[in-house]
Amino acid sequence: MNTQDERVRQLEDVHLLDYAVVLARHSRKIVYTTLIVGLLTLLVVFLLPKKYTATARIVPPQQNLTLSAQITEGLGGAMIPGRAAFGALSGFAESLLGLKSPGDFYLGLLQSETISDRIIARFDLRKEFKATYIEDARSELEKIAKFRSTRHGLIAVEVTHREPAKAAAIANAYLEELANLLREMADQEASERLTFLERERREAGLRLAKAEEELRQFSEKNIVLLPDAQTRSMLEYIASLKAAIDFREVELQVYKQWATPFNFQVQQVETELKALREKLRQAEGPESSPGDASQVMIAVSKLPTLGLEYLRLYREVRYQEGLYRVFSKLAEIARLDHARDALVLQVVDHAKPPEKKSYPKRLVILLIVTGATFLIMILSAFIFEHFSAFPQSPEDRDRRQRFQAALEPWRQDLRRLTGRGGGQPPSGL
Repeated sequence: MNTQDERVRQLEDVHLLDYAVVLARHSRKIVYTTLIVGLLTLLVVFLLPKKYTATARIVPPQQNLTLSAQITEGLGGAMIPGRAAFGALSGFAESLLGLKSPGDFYLGLLQSETISDRIIARFDLRKEFKATYIEDARSELEKIAKFRSTRHGLIAVEVTHREPAKAAAIANAYLEELANLLREMADQEASERLTFLERERREAGLRLAKAEEELRQFSEKNIVLLPDAQTRSMLEYIASLKAAIDFREVELQVYKQWATPFNFQVQQVETELKALREKLRQAEGPESSPGDASQVMIAVSKLPTLGLEYLRLYREVRYQEGLYRVFSKLAEIARLDHARDALVLQVVDHAKPPEKKSYPKRLVILLIVTGATFLIMILSAFIFEHFSAFPQSPEDRDRRQRFQAALEPWRQDLRRLTGRGGGQPPSGL
Protein backbone atom coordinates (compact mmCIF):
# COMPACT_ATOMS: atom_id res chain seq x y z
CA MET A 1 0.00 0.00 0.00
CA ASN A 2 2.89 2.34 0.80
CA THR A 3 4.45 1.57 -2.58
CA GLN A 4 1.20 2.50 -4.34
CA ASP A 5 1.01 5.79 -2.45
CA GLU A 6 4.58 6.61 -3.44
CA ARG A 7 3.80 6.01 -7.14
CA VAL A 8 0.76 8.29 -6.84
CA ARG A 9 2.92 11.02 -5.33
CA GLN A 10 5.48 10.53 -8.09
CA LEU A 11 2.78 11.00 -10.75
CA GLU A 12 1.58 14.18 -9.07
CA ASP A 13 5.10 15.64 -9.05
CA VAL A 14 5.63 15.83 -12.82
CA HIS A 15 8.50 17.87 -14.28
CA LEU A 16 8.51 19.52 -17.72
CA LEU A 17 11.20 17.14 -18.79
CA ASP A 18 8.80 14.27 -18.16
CA TYR A 19 6.64 15.48 -21.06
CA ALA A 20 9.68 15.40 -23.31
CA VAL A 21 10.42 11.89 -22.11
CA VAL A 22 6.88 10.80 -23.02
CA LEU A 23 7.20 12.33 -26.49
CA ALA A 24 10.61 10.73 -26.99
CA ARG A 25 9.30 7.33 -25.92
CA HIS A 26 6.43 7.51 -28.45
CA SER A 27 8.26 9.57 -31.07
CA ARG A 28 8.62 6.76 -33.59
CA LYS A 29 4.93 5.93 -33.41
CA ILE A 30 3.98 9.61 -33.77
CA VAL A 31 6.31 10.29 -36.69
CA TYR A 32 5.64 7.07 -38.60
CA THR A 33 1.88 7.35 -38.19
CA THR A 34 1.93 10.98 -39.32
CA LEU A 35 4.05 10.10 -42.35
CA ILE A 36 1.82 7.20 -43.31
CA VAL A 37 -1.33 9.30 -43.01
CA GLY A 38 0.34 12.09 -44.95
CA LEU A 39 1.30 9.73 -47.78
CA LEU A 40 -2.19 8.27 -47.89
CA THR A 41 -3.69 11.77 -47.92
CA LEU A 42 -1.37 12.80 -50.72
CA LEU A 43 -2.41 9.76 -52.72
CA VAL A 44 -6.09 10.48 -52.14
CA VAL A 45 -5.90 14.17 -53.06
CA PHE A 46 -4.12 13.30 -56.30
CA LEU A 47 -6.89 10.84 -57.09
CA LEU A 48 -9.61 13.44 -56.45
CA PRO A 49 -11.07 14.87 -59.67
CA LYS A 50 -10.10 18.40 -60.58
CA LYS A 51 -12.82 21.03 -60.55
CA TYR A 52 -12.84 24.45 -62.16
CA THR A 53 -14.79 27.57 -61.16
CA ALA A 54 -16.10 29.96 -63.81
CA THR A 55 -17.29 33.42 -62.70
CA ALA A 56 -19.65 35.88 -64.38
CA ARG A 57 -20.47 39.36 -63.05
CA ILE A 58 -23.44 41.61 -63.70
CA VAL A 59 -24.69 45.01 -62.60
CA PRO A 60 -28.10 44.73 -60.91
CA PRO A 61 -30.68 47.07 -62.51
CA GLN A 62 -31.05 50.19 -60.38
CA GLN A 63 -34.53 51.22 -61.59
CA ASN A 64 -37.92 49.85 -62.49
CA LEU A 65 -38.16 47.57 -65.48
CA THR A 66 -40.75 49.58 -67.42
CA LEU A 67 -40.95 53.21 -68.53
CA SER A 68 -44.47 53.58 -67.18
CA ALA A 69 -43.29 52.39 -63.75
CA GLN A 70 -40.45 54.94 -63.79
CA ILE A 71 -42.76 57.78 -64.82
CA THR A 72 -45.36 56.76 -62.26
CA GLU A 73 -42.68 56.67 -59.58
CA GLY A 74 -41.48 60.11 -60.64
CA LEU A 75 -44.99 61.56 -60.62
CA GLY A 76 -45.61 60.22 -57.15
CA GLY A 77 -47.46 56.99 -57.81
CA ALA A 78 -48.87 56.97 -54.29
CA MET A 79 -51.33 59.70 -55.38
CA ILE A 80 -52.77 57.53 -58.13
CA PRO A 81 -55.43 54.99 -57.14
CA GLY A 82 -54.34 51.39 -57.39
CA ARG A 83 -50.60 52.05 -57.08
CA ALA A 84 -50.22 48.78 -55.19
CA ALA A 85 -50.99 46.95 -58.42
CA PHE A 86 -47.90 48.39 -60.10
CA GLY A 87 -45.56 45.63 -58.93
CA ALA A 88 -42.87 45.10 -56.31
CA LEU A 89 -39.83 46.44 -58.13
CA SER A 90 -39.85 49.96 -56.69
CA GLY A 91 -37.98 51.35 -53.75
CA PHE A 92 -41.17 51.25 -51.68
CA ALA A 93 -41.42 47.49 -52.08
CA GLU A 94 -37.73 47.02 -51.33
CA SER A 95 -38.01 48.90 -48.05
CA LEU A 96 -41.20 47.05 -47.19
CA LEU A 97 -39.53 43.67 -47.75
CA GLY A 98 -36.44 44.68 -45.78
CA LEU A 99 -34.03 44.35 -48.68
CA LYS A 100 -30.60 45.77 -47.85
CA SER A 101 -29.73 46.62 -51.46
CA PRO A 102 -31.27 46.23 -54.94
CA GLY A 103 -28.88 43.33 -55.54
CA ASP A 104 -30.59 41.22 -52.87
CA PHE A 105 -33.71 41.05 -55.02
CA TYR A 106 -31.78 39.72 -58.02
CA LEU A 107 -29.81 37.29 -55.88
CA GLY A 108 -33.17 35.87 -54.86
CA LEU A 109 -34.18 35.55 -58.49
CA LEU A 110 -30.98 33.68 -59.33
CA GLN A 111 -31.68 31.21 -56.53
CA SER A 112 -35.32 30.74 -57.49
CA GLU A 113 -36.70 27.39 -58.54
CA THR A 114 -37.77 28.83 -61.88
CA ILE A 115 -34.22 29.54 -63.01
CA SER A 116 -32.86 26.37 -61.37
CA ASP A 117 -35.36 24.19 -63.22
CA ARG A 118 -34.52 25.88 -66.52
CA ILE A 119 -30.79 25.32 -65.98
CA ILE A 120 -31.39 21.66 -65.07
CA ALA A 121 -33.50 21.09 -68.17
CA ARG A 122 -31.12 23.04 -70.42
CA PHE A 123 -28.03 20.98 -69.51
CA ASP A 124 -29.84 17.73 -68.64
CA LEU A 125 -28.35 17.85 -65.15
CA ARG A 126 -30.75 15.26 -63.74
CA LYS A 127 -28.92 12.66 -65.77
CA GLU A 128 -25.51 14.01 -64.77
CA PHE A 129 -26.44 14.15 -61.08
CA LYS A 130 -28.25 10.81 -61.34
CA ALA A 131 -31.18 12.41 -59.55
CA THR A 132 -34.54 10.68 -59.63
CA TYR A 133 -36.43 13.68 -58.27
CA ILE A 134 -36.18 17.32 -59.30
CA GLU A 135 -35.65 18.31 -55.66
CA ASP A 136 -32.46 16.22 -55.55
CA ALA A 137 -31.23 17.82 -58.77
CA ARG A 138 -31.84 21.30 -57.29
CA SER A 139 -29.86 20.38 -54.19
CA GLU A 140 -26.94 19.18 -56.30
CA LEU A 141 -27.11 22.31 -58.42
CA GLU A 142 -26.94 24.48 -55.30
CA LYS A 143 -23.66 22.79 -54.43
CA ILE A 144 -21.95 23.80 -57.67
CA ALA A 145 -23.59 27.21 -58.25
CA LYS A 146 -22.96 30.05 -55.83
CA PHE A 147 -24.18 33.65 -55.96
CA ARG A 148 -22.84 36.58 -53.99
CA SER A 149 -22.87 40.34 -53.95
CA THR A 150 -19.43 41.91 -54.19
CA ARG A 151 -18.33 44.90 -52.16
CA HIS A 152 -18.48 47.02 -55.33
CA GLY A 153 -22.19 46.35 -55.78
CA LEU A 154 -21.88 43.72 -58.51
CA ILE A 155 -23.47 40.27 -58.50
CA ALA A 156 -21.08 37.35 -59.06
CA VAL A 157 -22.27 33.99 -60.41
CA GLU A 158 -19.74 31.22 -59.65
CA VAL A 159 -20.18 27.72 -61.07
CA THR A 160 -17.80 24.85 -60.18
CA HIS A 161 -17.60 21.83 -62.49
CA ARG A 162 -15.16 19.16 -63.63
CA GLU A 163 -15.24 20.55 -67.17
CA PRO A 164 -14.07 24.19 -67.53
CA ALA A 165 -16.14 24.80 -70.64
CA LYS A 166 -19.31 23.48 -69.04
CA ALA A 167 -18.71 25.56 -65.89
CA ALA A 168 -18.52 28.70 -68.03
CA ALA A 169 -21.57 27.64 -70.06
CA ILE A 170 -23.69 27.12 -66.94
CA ALA A 171 -22.60 30.48 -65.47
CA ASN A 172 -23.49 32.30 -68.70
CA ALA A 173 -26.76 30.37 -68.86
CA TYR A 174 -27.68 31.79 -65.47
CA LEU A 175 -27.28 35.30 -66.88
CA GLU A 176 -29.39 34.47 -69.92
CA GLU A 177 -32.15 32.89 -67.85
CA LEU A 178 -32.11 35.83 -65.43
CA ALA A 179 -32.49 38.24 -68.37
CA ASN A 180 -35.34 36.13 -69.78
CA LEU A 181 -37.07 36.05 -66.40
CA LEU A 182 -36.71 39.82 -66.00
CA ARG A 183 -38.17 40.34 -69.48
CA GLU A 184 -41.10 38.08 -68.62
CA MET A 185 -41.63 39.95 -65.38
CA ALA A 186 -41.42 43.30 -67.17
CA ASP A 187 -43.85 42.11 -69.84
CA GLN A 188 -46.24 40.81 -67.20
CA GLU A 189 -45.95 44.03 -65.23
CA ALA A 190 -46.56 46.10 -68.38
CA SER A 191 -49.61 43.97 -69.28
CA GLU A 192 -51.09 44.30 -65.81
CA ARG A 193 -50.31 48.01 -65.77
CA LEU A 194 -51.85 48.49 -69.21
CA THR A 195 -55.00 46.65 -68.16
CA PHE A 196 -55.25 48.73 -64.99
CA LEU A 197 -54.64 52.05 -66.79
CA GLU A 198 -57.11 51.26 -69.56
CA ARG A 199 -59.75 50.45 -66.97
CA GLU A 200 -59.01 53.62 -65.03
CA ARG A 201 -59.02 55.68 -68.25
CA ARG A 202 -62.46 54.36 -69.21
CA GLU A 203 -63.81 55.05 -65.72
CA ALA A 204 -62.27 58.54 -65.75
CA GLY A 205 -63.90 59.15 -69.14
CA LEU A 206 -67.30 58.14 -67.75
CA ARG A 207 -66.84 60.35 -64.69
CA LEU A 208 -65.76 63.24 -66.95
CA ALA A 209 -68.85 62.84 -69.12
CA LYS A 210 -71.05 62.75 -66.04
CA ALA A 211 -69.43 65.88 -64.60
CA GLU A 212 -69.81 67.73 -67.92
CA GLU A 213 -73.48 66.76 -68.11
CA GLU A 214 -74.14 68.00 -64.58
CA LEU A 215 -72.42 71.31 -65.40
CA ARG A 216 -74.45 71.67 -68.59
CA GLN A 217 -77.76 71.00 -66.80
CA PHE A 218 -76.89 73.44 -64.05
CA SER A 219 -75.95 76.13 -66.57
CA GLU A 220 -79.16 75.65 -68.57
CA LYS A 221 -81.37 75.63 -65.49
CA ASN A 222 -79.85 78.71 -63.84
CA ILE A 223 -78.69 80.51 -67.00
CA VAL A 224 -75.09 80.41 -65.78
CA LEU A 225 -72.58 80.68 -68.57
CA LEU A 226 -69.62 82.65 -67.25
CA PRO A 227 -70.12 83.65 -63.60
CA ASP A 228 -67.46 86.36 -63.61
CA ALA A 229 -68.64 88.01 -66.81
CA GLN A 230 -72.31 87.66 -65.85
CA THR A 231 -71.68 89.16 -62.40
CA ARG A 232 -69.88 92.12 -63.94
CA SER A 233 -72.65 92.62 -66.49
CA MET A 234 -75.29 92.39 -63.78
CA LEU A 235 -73.63 95.03 -61.64
CA GLU A 236 -73.29 97.34 -64.66
CA TYR A 237 -76.96 96.74 -65.49
CA ILE A 238 -78.07 97.63 -61.96
CA ALA A 239 -75.88 100.73 -61.97
CA SER A 240 -77.41 101.87 -65.30
CA LEU A 241 -80.93 101.29 -63.90
CA LYS A 242 -80.18 103.35 -60.83
CA ALA A 243 -78.70 106.11 -62.97
CA ALA A 244 -81.78 106.09 -65.22
CA ILE A 245 -84.08 106.19 -62.15
CA ASP A 246 -82.20 109.17 -60.70
CA PHE A 247 -82.41 110.98 -64.02
CA ARG A 248 -86.16 110.33 -64.32
CA GLU A 249 -86.78 111.49 -60.72
CA VAL A 250 -84.97 114.77 -61.37
CA GLU A 251 -86.87 115.20 -64.64
CA LEU A 252 -90.18 114.53 -62.85
CA GLN A 253 -89.43 117.16 -60.21
CA VAL A 254 -88.74 119.69 -62.94
CA TYR A 255 -92.03 118.94 -64.72
CA LYS A 256 -94.03 119.17 -61.46
CA GLN A 257 -92.84 122.72 -60.91
CA TRP A 258 -94.77 124.07 -63.86
CA ALA A 259 -97.19 121.30 -64.87
CA THR A 260 -100.18 119.62 -63.21
CA PRO A 261 -100.17 115.93 -62.24
CA PHE A 262 -102.43 115.23 -65.20
CA ASN A 263 -99.97 116.57 -67.70
CA PHE A 264 -99.04 114.09 -70.40
CA GLN A 265 -95.28 114.46 -69.94
CA VAL A 266 -95.58 114.08 -66.15
CA GLN A 267 -97.60 110.88 -66.54
CA GLN A 268 -95.15 109.52 -69.12
CA VAL A 269 -92.15 110.12 -66.84
CA GLU A 270 -93.96 108.52 -63.88
CA THR A 271 -94.75 105.44 -65.99
CA GLU A 272 -91.14 105.12 -67.10
CA LEU A 273 -89.92 105.63 -63.53
CA LYS A 274 -92.24 102.88 -62.30
CA ALA A 275 -90.98 100.45 -64.95
CA LEU A 276 -87.35 101.22 -64.10
CA ARG A 277 -87.95 100.59 -60.39
CA GLU A 278 -89.63 97.26 -61.18
CA LYS A 279 -86.63 96.18 -63.24
CA LEU A 280 -84.31 97.18 -60.42
CA ARG A 281 -86.39 95.18 -57.94
CA GLN A 282 -86.24 92.11 -60.17
CA ALA A 283 -82.48 92.47 -60.67
CA GLU A 284 -81.82 92.74 -56.96
CA GLY A 285 -84.53 90.32 -55.83
CA PRO A 286 -84.53 86.49 -55.55
CA GLU A 287 -86.72 85.95 -58.60
CA SER A 288 -86.29 87.01 -62.18
CA SER A 289 -89.09 87.13 -64.68
CA PRO A 290 -88.62 84.72 -67.61
CA GLY A 291 -89.82 87.35 -69.97
CA ASP A 292 -87.34 89.92 -68.80
CA ALA A 293 -84.97 91.22 -71.41
CA SER A 294 -82.08 90.68 -69.01
CA GLN A 295 -82.77 87.00 -68.35
CA VAL A 296 -79.19 86.11 -69.29
CA MET A 297 -78.10 87.96 -66.17
CA ILE A 298 -78.08 86.51 -62.67
CA ALA A 299 -79.96 88.04 -59.77
CA VAL A 300 -77.62 89.65 -57.24
CA SER A 301 -79.08 87.63 -54.35
CA LYS A 302 -78.29 84.41 -56.22
CA LEU A 303 -74.71 85.28 -57.12
CA PRO A 304 -72.96 83.68 -54.07
CA THR A 305 -74.91 80.39 -54.18
CA LEU A 306 -74.89 79.95 -57.94
CA GLY A 307 -71.27 81.04 -58.20
CA LEU A 308 -70.05 78.52 -55.63
CA GLU A 309 -72.09 75.68 -57.11
CA TYR A 310 -70.86 76.51 -60.60
CA LEU A 311 -67.24 76.60 -59.42
CA ARG A 312 -67.67 73.21 -57.67
CA LEU A 313 -69.07 71.60 -60.81
CA TYR A 314 -66.45 73.29 -63.00
CA ARG A 315 -63.65 72.12 -60.67
CA GLU A 316 -64.97 68.54 -60.85
CA VAL A 317 -64.93 68.70 -64.64
CA ARG A 318 -61.35 69.98 -64.66
CA TYR A 319 -60.25 67.32 -62.14
CA GLN A 320 -61.79 64.46 -64.09
CA GLU A 321 -60.32 65.88 -67.30
CA GLY A 322 -56.85 65.95 -65.70
CA LEU A 323 -57.20 62.35 -64.53
CA TYR A 324 -58.34 61.27 -67.95
CA ARG A 325 -55.31 62.90 -69.58
CA VAL A 326 -52.88 61.34 -67.07
CA PHE A 327 -54.32 57.84 -67.46
CA SER A 328 -54.38 58.22 -71.24
CA LYS A 329 -50.69 59.15 -71.38
CA LEU A 330 -49.66 56.40 -68.97
CA ALA A 331 -51.72 53.88 -70.92
CA GLU A 332 -49.89 54.83 -74.11
CA ILE A 333 -46.50 54.44 -72.38
CA ALA A 334 -47.56 51.07 -70.93
CA ARG A 335 -48.60 49.98 -74.42
CA LEU A 336 -45.09 50.86 -75.65
CA ASP A 337 -43.57 48.91 -72.73
CA HIS A 338 -45.66 45.92 -73.70
CA ALA A 339 -44.45 46.09 -77.31
CA ARG A 340 -40.75 46.80 -76.79
CA ASP A 341 -37.99 44.32 -75.86
CA ALA A 342 -35.76 46.29 -73.51
CA LEU A 343 -32.32 45.25 -72.32
CA VAL A 344 -32.70 45.01 -68.56
CA LEU A 345 -29.41 43.32 -67.64
CA GLN A 346 -25.91 44.73 -67.87
CA VAL A 347 -23.16 42.09 -68.01
CA VAL A 348 -19.74 43.19 -66.77
CA ASP A 349 -17.87 39.89 -67.23
CA HIS A 350 -19.03 36.91 -69.22
CA ALA A 351 -17.83 33.59 -67.80
CA LYS A 352 -14.84 32.10 -69.59
CA PRO A 353 -13.45 28.55 -69.28
CA PRO A 354 -10.92 28.77 -66.42
CA GLU A 355 -7.39 27.48 -66.93
CA LYS A 356 -6.54 27.01 -63.25
CA LYS A 357 -8.33 24.47 -61.09
CA SER A 358 -10.13 25.65 -57.97
CA TYR A 359 -10.43 22.24 -56.27
CA PRO A 360 -8.88 20.26 -54.70
CA LYS A 361 -6.37 22.44 -52.88
CA ARG A 362 -3.86 19.64 -52.33
CA LEU A 363 -1.35 21.49 -50.17
CA VAL A 364 -4.05 22.85 -47.84
CA ILE A 365 -5.69 19.44 -47.44
CA LEU A 366 -2.30 17.77 -46.85
CA LEU A 367 -1.27 20.29 -44.20
CA ILE A 368 -4.61 20.07 -42.39
CA VAL A 369 -4.73 16.26 -42.33
CA THR A 370 -1.09 15.73 -41.35
CA GLY A 371 -1.23 18.48 -38.75
CA ALA A 372 -4.39 17.03 -37.22
CA THR A 373 -2.86 13.53 -37.23
CA PHE A 374 0.29 14.79 -35.53
CA LEU A 375 -1.67 16.50 -32.76
CA ILE A 376 -3.96 13.51 -32.27
CA MET A 377 -0.98 11.16 -31.95
CA ILE A 378 0.66 13.43 -29.36
CA LEU A 379 -2.57 13.52 -27.37
CA SER A 380 -2.90 9.73 -27.66
CA ALA A 381 0.65 9.26 -26.38
CA PHE A 382 -0.04 11.27 -23.24
CA ILE A 383 -3.36 9.46 -22.66
CA PHE A 384 -1.72 6.05 -23.10
CA GLU A 385 1.15 7.02 -20.79
CA HIS A 386 -1.26 8.25 -18.18
CA PHE A 387 -3.32 5.07 -18.04
CA SER A 388 -0.28 2.74 -18.28
CA ALA A 389 1.60 4.52 -15.47
CA PHE A 390 -1.36 4.90 -13.16
CA PRO A 391 -1.33 2.18 -10.44
CA GLN A 392 -4.06 -0.41 -10.76
CA SER A 393 -5.68 -2.13 -7.82
CA PRO A 394 -6.49 -5.89 -7.87
CA GLU A 395 -10.13 -4.93 -8.42
CA ASP A 396 -9.22 -2.89 -11.54
CA ARG A 397 -7.19 -5.81 -12.94
CA ASP A 398 -10.09 -8.15 -12.30
CA ARG A 399 -12.51 -5.83 -14.13
CA ARG A 400 -10.10 -5.63 -17.04
CA GLN A 401 -9.84 -9.42 -17.33
CA ARG A 402 -13.62 -9.83 -17.20
CA PHE A 403 -14.00 -7.18 -19.92
CA GLN A 404 -11.53 -9.04 -22.14
CA ALA A 405 -13.35 -12.29 -21.51
CA ALA A 406 -16.63 -10.70 -22.57
CA LEU A 407 -15.05 -9.67 -25.88
CA GLU A 408 -13.47 -13.10 -26.50
CA PRO A 409 -16.45 -14.52 -28.55
CA TRP A 410 -16.08 -11.64 -30.98
CA ARG A 411 -12.36 -12.35 -31.31
CA GLN A 412 -13.05 -16.01 -32.09
CA ASP A 413 -15.57 -15.05 -34.78
CA LEU A 414 -13.00 -12.69 -36.28
CA ARG A 415 -10.36 -15.43 -36.36
CA ARG A 416 -12.74 -17.86 -38.05
CA LEU A 417 -13.63 -15.27 -40.68
CA THR A 418 -9.95 -14.56 -41.35
CA GLY A 419 -9.02 -18.28 -41.37
CA ARG A 420 -6.87 -18.27 -38.24
CA GLY A 421 -8.88 -20.88 -36.36
CA GLY A 422 -11.03 -20.63 -33.30
CA GLY A 423 -8.35 -19.68 -30.82
CA GLN A 424 -8.35 -20.33 -27.06
CA PRO A 425 -9.61 -18.11 -24.31
CA PRO A 426 -7.06 -16.41 -22.13
CA SER A 427 -5.56 -18.49 -19.35
CA GLY A 428 -7.07 -18.21 -15.95
CA LEU A 429 -10.58 -17.49 -17.26
